[in-house]
Amino acid sequence: MAEVQIGEPSLPTPTPRRSLLRTRVTWPIALLVLVAIVAFRVWVLEVAIVEGRSMEKTLRSGDRVLVLKLLGLKRFDVVVLTDPQEGEIAIKRVVGFPGDRISMVPKMEKVGSKTAPVGGQLYIDGQPYDEAYATSKSPQILEPRTIRAGRYFVLGDNRDDSVDSRVYAGVDRNLIHGVAVMIIYPLSRIQIIPRKAGPEPNSVRLVKSRSSVPPRERSEVADQDFGVTPSVKGA
Repeated sequence: MAEVQIGEPSLPTPTPRRSLLRTRVTWPIALLVLVAIVAFRVWVLEVAIVEGRSMEKTLRSGDRVLVLKLLGLKRFDVVVLTDPQEGEIAIKRVVGFPGDRISMVPKMEKVGSKTAPVGGQLYIDGQPYDEAYATSKSPQILEPRTIRAGRYFVLGDNRDDSVDSRVYAGVDRNLIHGVAVMIIYPLSRIQIIPRKAGPEPNSVRLVKSRSSVPPRERSEVADQDFGVTPSVKGA
């Protein structure tokens, strides 16, 4: 009696094919990819975590910010830097460029029926500048001083709670790692960090000011060559 096969006829067993990944990825290629990733991280881009209140209201503690390292510095950029005094990573705003003459005096504002000094009015080369991003209630006084070549004057936006160039003086360009361009976390805080259309060195937009001294910055204090030799501790 003839045998009858029920169902589909069996197909020949296919020959196993080598994985495309195993075929094409070699140790030299993997090494090149790793080197590219490290180079990208070191020289192009990084993510920094904000700690503390020194940049409120622009940045909050816990914000993650995207930092681009190849951007040229502009006045009023928010930057990640190494604190020249403590050697720790910090985030501040670049206010003064090499050769700038920087000073700050309290603003005079009406409180009730009286006029009182509040916050600070920034002067660059004798001209007042309106810092809409800055928050300060305590009177701010910074005697006129000139920033040394190769140094930058940085301030926290929250002037009442910031350790910055008012304490450790000018920051060497080599200690500035990059420009913070975007908040990427928390999701509710995702936004571009504006790069202010600030003035070029020695050219400042005028504003109306009710500060306690005129823009000519009359002072009995001698000019200071404002800068210090960086002393970085740790990485």
